[in-house]
Amino acid sequence: MVAGDTDTGSRSRVENRASCMLASMKLRATVSMLAAAVVLTACSSGDDDTTDDPNQKDGSELVQISPLTGERLEGGLPDHAPFAVKIDNTSSAAPQTGLDQADLVVEETVEGGATRLAAIFYSQMPESVGHVRSVRATDIGIAKPASAHIVASGGAPQTFDRLREAEVPIVSEDGGAGGFSREPGKAAPYNVLVNLRHLTEQIGPVRPSVPYLPWAETAEEATPAPTPVTAASVRFSNFHTTEWTHGEGGWTRANGLAQPEFAARNLLVLFADEVDAGYRDPAGNAVPETNFVGSGRAVVFAGGGVIEGTWSKQDHASQIQLADAEGNPIGLAPGKSWIELVNNSTADVNWR
Repeated sequence: MVAGDTDTGSRSRVENRASCMLASMKLRATVSMLAAAVVLTACSSGDDDTTDDPNQKDGSELVQISPLTGERLEGGLPDHAPFAVKIDNTSSAAPQTGLDQADLVVEETVEGGATRLAAIFYSQMPESVGHVRSVRATDIGIAKPASAHIVASGGAPQTFDRLREAEVPIVSEDGGAGGFSREPGKAAPYNVLVNLRHLTEQIGPVRPSVPYLPWAETAEEATPAPTPVTAASVRFSNFHTTEWTHGEGGWTRANGLAQPEFAARNLLVLFADEVDAGYRDPAGNAVPETNFVGSGRAVVFAGGGVIEGTWSKQDHASQIQLADAEGNPIGLAPGKSWIELVNNSTADVNWR
């Protein structure tokens, strides 16, 4: 929108700078996908001559960028599918197992004001992850950018219909999939574990089509977070608040249930609209759905600082874009990330 003729020059320079940075990010994403195509072509052709390939390092495999962490992968992308595992986030299912080996975690609201985790695994495939719970329609927008199979104990028929319509594959214990087990001494439904290594043997390689977040090429090139912070509090509802502290290992939950805890280099709080999913749980609570598409407020804890701005996502499968309060694109330092996907009308975030 035009504010006035006197602002045109400065605004144009800001827009040009934003466009250049966004174009650079898209170019790096394109290069990464082209490199992946080169790997597939080389593997299928059987041609051993790689001496003229400029993307090779010391004659070894291609160096590529992880779509989920932005980190360099000296051995190329993994040869298996990403998995978005639904993990209970209440004390009944504690401790959470294998969470620290995920590449990226999204915390979402479920019925009764509680939360559940969608932990996306790609670079590591632990043999024990859990405790696994059911799928929600919110998971469509979480899984699709990663081209991930959702791993869940089960789900409502309405949700399975939504997943099929969105072409999101699901690996379900209730559906008879292998790799699931029950932990002795814990009561159902809080005792389900999954062996991701087993699943990789059943499902062929799948590669994410887009970078999940707007990665900077290096930590030095990431957008600076000018306001220093050491702790954050994310209130999802009157029932649940996630407390965070920042230390040498990154951002970790102060009230988390994992052993060991997930450490995030980037902590993102993204505000989105929440609607009624159209059915109720066995206790009679309305099941919510967070619409993870469009745009909204964003609070980005990057390293030991914070940036306020906005997020946007064209459709469920698109990359998440971030911008500061002036509209300039935000580039994140490569590393693990945690996304707090919260409700516009009830959630809040504070830091100090």
